[in-house]
Amino acid sequence: ITVIVNLVIYTSIFIASLFQPLDPDLGWHLKYGEYFFQHGSILRDNTFSLLMPDYKWINSSWATDLISYQTFDNFGFIGLSVLGAVVITLTFFFLGKAAKLNVFEKSIMFPLVLYLVLPVNSVAFRGQLLSLLFLAIMYYILSKYEKNKKVVLVLIPLFTLWSNLHGEFILGLALFSLWALIYSTKEIYLEYKSNVKKLILDNKYLFISLLAVVFATLINPFGISIYFETIKHLGDPMQKSVTEWQSPTDFSTVWWHQLFIGLMTVIGIVMMGLGKKTLDKAPFYIPSFVLFIFTFGIRRYAWPFYYSSVFLLKPVVGFLKPEKERNAAIVALVISGAFLAFSIFTKYPFSEIRNMNWNQYCKKSVSCSPRAAQTVIAYKLNNDKLFTIYDHGGWLIWNYRQILPTIDGRM
Repeated sequence: ITVIVNLVIYTSIFIASLFQPLDPDLGWHLKYGEYFFQHGSILRDNTFSLLMPDYKWINSSWATDLISYQTFDNFGFIGLSVLGAVVITLTFFFLGKAAKLNVFEKSIMFPLVLYLVLPVNSVAFRGQLLSLLFLAIMYYILSKYEKNKKVVLVLIPLFTLWSNLHGEFILGLALFSLWALIYSTKEIYLEYKSNVKKLILDNKYLFISLLAVVFATLINPFGISIYFETIKHLGDPMQKSVTEWQSPTDFSTVWWHQLFIGLMTVIGIVMMGLGKKTLDKAPFYIPSFVLFIFTFGIRRYAWPFYYSSVFLLKPVVGFLKPEKERNAAIVALVISGAFLAFSIFTKYPFSEIRNMNWNQYCKKSVSCSPRAAQTVIAYKLNNDKLFTIYDHGGWLIWNYRQILPTIDGRM
């Protein structure tokens, strides 16, 4: 039954995660990927928009652009939809392994978390989904540390890849550092007392990895500039114009989501108590709770929090689990079966995915107008300096190269 339930759960997640590619930045991501394959180099200059001609783009997701372009060039929009669903499904797979969830816990938590992360998943494949996948893989690797100290060395190539695929690797680095700090503190309290030297010797691979991943992230075309780019954005007043960097509106849907999951995680901590077993799990649930606090200032942290909240929700869901394993598996099968039926019902006959095109993109993503762009070109109005809507930048860059948008998502 366990194998069947797992198969049903992950199939449900894959189907439910099939979305139309509606990222407003999709066009310029594709154009950057195309440029690389046409010229064999990374585009660093701003040749795509009117303002800021001297702007040097520190593109921390340059490698993701290559993946996006090759997928789109070979399989079109449907390829991006499937790729996004595969990445999301793998994220849940590694998360389940990291938190050691049984099928009953998965059947309850995974549909809930999938619903909560809908806003970040609903535009199909993009770099942020890869960051969430790498976060799940990082937690999975760390969950193996107690039994195999050398396993953390795998984080070095992981962060090397991550820093070339998406800028949120910095959050991963911060969470890894916090994990190492809490783990060391816990070990000193439970095992090593004040013998810090023995702690360092016994956990040398952890500290070597922690130092090495910092240097590993510098192995990218932009070097340390990717850090300067992030620092430059901190406290930037322009961030108030970007939804993901705003705090949730009081009593909004997002606000209630965070309050509900926050309450559940607090209950989970209380249910775990203060024993040694709870302290052993502290490196996983404390970073998750820190993310929860940050979500009320910047909603972008909500997505990694929702994923990592499974560590805190586990005791709450475990309380509901039937005592007999067979009964628990049967209940999980029923719930996951309903989840699968709902996923198929909401997507069937998959016509939105199969028939996706740029006209559909304009209708559902950024309200762009192909006729307007064609008129501009026909009357040679593109020779003038035109004002264009911010969200139209990516669409124009890919579809109407003759029209220079005023500005776009890169800036």
